[in-house]
This record gives sequence, C-alpha cells and structure tokens, in this order.
Amino acid sequence: MKNRFRILLLGLLPLTAGTLFADTFDAIVDWNRRVEVGFGMSGQVKAVEVRPGDAVAAGAVLVSLDTVLLEIAVNKALNTKAISEAEMERQLAVLEREQTLYDEGALSAVQLEQVELDLSRTEFAFNDAQLEHRRVGHLLELATLAAPFDAWVVDSDFMLGQFVHHQADSPVLMTLAERGRYVAEAEIDGAAVERLTRNPDIKIRLGDKTFEAAQSRIGLEPIADGNEGQRYLLSVQFETDDLIRPGTSCTVLVVP
Repeated sequence: MKNRFRILLLGLLPLTAGTLFADTFDAIVDWNRRVEVGFGMSGQVKAVEVRPGDAVAAGAVLVSLDTVLLEIAVNKALNTKAISEAEMERQLAVLEREQTLYDEGALSAVQLEQVELDLSRTEFAFNDAQLEHRRVGHLLELATLAAPFDAWVVDSDFMLGQFVHHQADSPVLMTLAERGRYVAEAEIDGAAVERLTRNPDIKIRLGDKTFEAAQSRIGLEPIADGNEGQRYLLSVQFETDDLIRPGTSCTVLVVP
C-alpha cells in the first residue's frame, strides 16, 4: 500500500513541480500606456464622439473642430495650384518656341535669358502653391482628433461648442489608456533578479484567470532599500480584452 502511494506521488510530481517551485510575487495591475491627447491647432469643437468609459479603436475619431474656413482655404489653395501649374506649362511652351528662334539666330541671348527667368518665376510660384496646399491640408487633418491606438477613454475635458486654444497654459485634453494590454508591477529583491535573468516562464494570475507574459523587464536601478536589501521593479506585460482597473491586485508566477 505504501509503495502504491509512493508511486502515485511520484507520478503527480511532474505535473505539480512547476507550481510547487514557482516564485510568486504580489503585484499591482496598471495601464501599459496612458497618454493625454489634444489638438495641434485652435478652433471651435464641432462634435465630441466619445465619453469616459468608452472603448475606441485605433484611428477612430474622438473629437472634431469646425472646418468650414479650412475647407475654403484648401479649395482656394487647390485653385491657386492649378492656375500656377497652367501658367508654368504655358511659360515652358514659350521657352521652347523662343529656344527655336534663338537656334535659328532670330532671337538674342538676352531675350532668351529673360524668357528663362520668366519660367523660373512661374516654377517658384507653382512650388509655393503646392506647399500652401499641403499646409492647409495638414491643418484640416489636425482639426480631427483620432485615437492613436486601441484604447479606453479615461477622461475628457472636451465639450460641444467650446473654443480650444492649443497654446493655452492648460489646454483641453483627453486621457486614453491602451486597450488589450496591461502591465503587472511587482517589487523583487536581488536574488529574484538573478533568477529572472535565466529567462524563466512568467505568468500572471488574476482571480481565477491566468495570463501568459507578453514581455517583461526589470528596472536597472533600485526603487527602494528595505530591511532585506535593495528592491527592483519587475514589469510584466500581458494581454486581455477584459477591462482591468489600475490598482487591481494580482500575482506574478515565475516558473524556472
């Protein structure tokens, strides 16, 4: 009977060894990325598409400014660009004609140089028109605030109809946190740092769920000096579509 019980224990040992000999560290969940976004130009808020607590996809429109004047400027720049291009092409045709006359001896070098100078002026005017069209087009893009990545809307100061000034001392901002990836942070001692340099298997246990580590790193500098020596910050990234609030307790398991 004793032999049978010993054999049973030996059979179970490989299945439980990873758990029995795993290092565990108490950790706290935090956002992986948390950013404040705002406009790079001033204007009046035309639409607010999201509110705190919403989940947004990368590229989704968050807030937009009134763009009537910008659209007029874009159309005006486009017309100027078209006129400048036509004038440049007309002046190029004149140069080709004058070049033929010069080759035939019917036009002086001074007259040809004047035609070439006129062409250069039209080329510069066309280039300026292109740059102006790009400039106002960029401003039109800046009038729309979009999500830089999949995110949760944490907070927002935007209100419909308000005027935002991007160079104000306290600009109007929206706070976003990355959605789908979190970081578990734990304090570890020097001995644990040494064990983690061997690239062990790391998991995060949160309630009855366990997540695989996507990436981990250990701070290069100590964050505290405790009774047992220096402590370092272990940061472990993991992925889940669930909303996990920052400050939630979890456990980091390190299986050698």
